[in-house]
Amino acid sequence: MRNTKFFIKLIKKWYRPKKIDIFYSILLIFILIFTVLGVIYLTGGTKYAYTHLMYLPLILAVFNFGYLGGLFFGSIAGYLTSFIPLDVTMMEMQSPENWMYRTLFFVLVSTTYGFIIDTILMTLKDIEKLTFRNRITNIGNRKCFDTFFKDDKHLQGKYLTLFEIENFNQILNEYGNFILEDFIKNFSFNLKKISQDKVELFHFRDNTFGLLMDQYTPHSFEKKIDILKKHISVDNILIYPELSIGIAKFIDTQEKLLQNAEIARAYAKKNLFSYYYFNNNINKLHNKKLSILNELPAAIENNQFQLYFHPKVEFKTGLINCAEVLIRWVHPMEGIISPDLFMPYMEETNLINTFTNWLIKASLEIQEEWERDEFPMKLALNTPVACLKNKLVTNTLKNYDKSLKGLEFEILERNLIEDFEEVYSVMECLKKYGITFALDDFGTGFSAISYLRNLPFDKLKIDQMFTKNMNTNKKDYNIVKSSIALGRSMGLKIVAEGVENIETFDLLKKLNCDYAQGYFSTKPLEATEFKKFCIEYNNCVKASIK
Repeated sequence: MRNTKFFIKLIKKWYRPKKIDIFYSILLIFILIFTVLGVIYLTGGTKYAYTHLMYLPLILAVFNFGYLGGLFFGSIAGYLTSFIPLDVTMMEMQSPENWMYRTLFFVLVSTTYGFIIDTILMTLKDIEKLTFRNRITNIGNRKCFDTFFKDDKHLQGKYLTLFEIENFNQILNEYGNFILEDFIKNFSFNLKKISQDKVELFHFRDNTFGLLMDQYTPHSFEKKIDILKKHISVDNILIYPELSIGIAKFIDTQEKLLQNAEIARAYAKKNLFSYYYFNNNINKLHNKKLSILNELPAAIENNQFQLYFHPKVEFKTGLINCAEVLIRWVHPMEGIISPDLFMPYMEETNLINTFTNWLIKASLEIQEEWERDEFPMKLALNTPVACLKNKLVTNTLKNYDKSLKGLEFEILERNLIEDFEEVYSVMECLKKYGITFALDDFGTGFSAISYLRNLPFDKLKIDQMFTKNMNTNKKDYNIVKSSIALGRSMGLKIVAEGVENIETFDLLKKLNCDYAQGYFSTKPLEATEFKKFCIEYNNCVKASIK
């Protein structure tokens, strides 16, 4: 890498000089030629070996001006040597054949050098392009940034902006690779348009660009963002870039600059900001989050997680006989930590398998305890499909010596994949043990109906975004009504999430829904409180029937 960097710097400095540098290059070459002529004369004439020193200025000539430079300066050097005697002491002059032969040799050798050096330099430029440039946009990549800005003094006082195209994969899936590449080229062109003098542009990852700026003001930067968010037309398809943007100022190291810009970008994305400028407050939040996430493996090992239960009321009987299992991390220093903080991170690592295995075991243990107390309760666990293929998890389920009819796995749409055959096989295998499956957050994705059509689900959970306002919003009401009708036609039980009030509860009952889950009954409760609440609730319902 260092050798490549050295040769590239050498190319940029000497290869094909521009404007006034041409004059100085020519002047230097002539000075060297006349210097060599002087050395030849002082050492006795052209019959001695010092004539070969003439190749030094000729090599410089071909390096600066290629083979044409070798042809030109080789001819001049050969002609000028004709004025140097063959032997200075005898003042014996050269024959025309002698200096013409030497001129021809100078021209031949220097021209050959020119072709060789041209080839080498062009190869080095190709290496530079392959190593330090993005293939699609021809913009400097992450290696380019790391290599050419390794010296932190070049970053002093600069601002780095990271632009991440959030709908990159969506464009790829919907329109294909060729449309995506053209879109990326056009987006990079827009980035170049908003760039000013002394601004460096980089293409860090497929969907991430970096802009190194000398100065930053919110007003001028927002104008640039407006330009970048305009639609891009590719083959008469209008595509709007969905961007998350973070800005950071250089403080101490290049690595820290990149990290801070990425923290600001992630914060902007999470909070739906147009962009965000890095500051110490979000840095403290980020460091705290990292510190907590680093403790996850130990938290699983030390049983720091606590089960909470959110009941589902059955419309037919009015009783609570099933519940969703929720997780709370009881941190020894931070107290209760919401799963929103750690679950997205855990789902991206192998920890999710260990955690899911622990969750299944803990749920089955408490289910056994309740059954001994004659308190049967079906428990639904939110589980990624990938975990159900993990041997650690499957062995726990297969080796469980009792019926698993009281266990249900709720699968999020976003966790499903297009390989229906593989998912179907996993689900069917687990259903043999009595486990049931529910499609969670129905209506929030794009492929829900195809999932219901191709996979053996038993229940359908309507997402709370539709049920919350269905008693005041006609569109939400119609969506819920249609979803219930669809589920019924496919032989599925229907669960409605986000039921906040009795009005919504009554509407769902009229629409022939099977279960209601929400704060209208109670908030999620820990095991002891949940058991007590359900017993009192069910006794009250039974008493009212009598």
